[in-house]
Amino acid sequence: MAVEAFDPTREQAAAAVAEAGHRAAQVHRADRQLRWMLLAVLAVYLVAAVTMSVSPHRGSPVGVIVVVAAVLTGLVLAVVAGLRIRAYSRAGIITYFATIIAFNVWSSVVTSISIGTGFWGSGRPAYDFGITVGIAVLPLAVGAALMGRRR
Repeated sequence: MAVEAFDPTREQAAAAVAEAGHRAAQVHRADRQLRWMLLAVLAVYLVAAVTMSVSPHRGSPVGVIVVVAAVLTGLVLAVVAGLRIRAYSRAGIITYFATIIAFNVWSSVVTSISIGTGFWGSGRPAYDFGITVGIAVLPLAVGAALMGRRR
C-alpha cells in the first residue's frame, strides 16, 4: 500500500500555520485560567486569615459571614474559571497540580509547627493565625506567578 505525499500549496500551509497559532493561543488562555483558579484559592485563604486575625475573640458572627462569603465566592470563581477551560498544556496542568500538592503539604507543615511550638493556640494574639496562613499560602503565590510567566 503506497502512501501519497501531501504537498500543500503556500496558501494551505499559511492557513495551517495560522490555525496552529490559534489553537496554541487557546491553550495559553486556558493556562491563564488555571492561574486564576490558584489566585481564587489564595484570595480565599487571605481573606479568611485577615478576617480571623482582626475579629475579636477569634470569630464574631460577622467574621463567620465574611469567611463563608469568601469561600463561596472563591468557589464560584474557581468553578467558572474551570468551566471555561477547553484544553490546557501539559506543563500548565502539571504546574497547577504541583502547586496544589505543594500548598497542601507546606500548609500542613506550617500549621503543625505553629501549633506544636505554641505560636498558634489559645491565649495567643489573633494575628498569629494570619501570620501562619500568610506563610502557608506561599506555594500558591509562587505557583500563580509561575503560571503568569509562561507564554
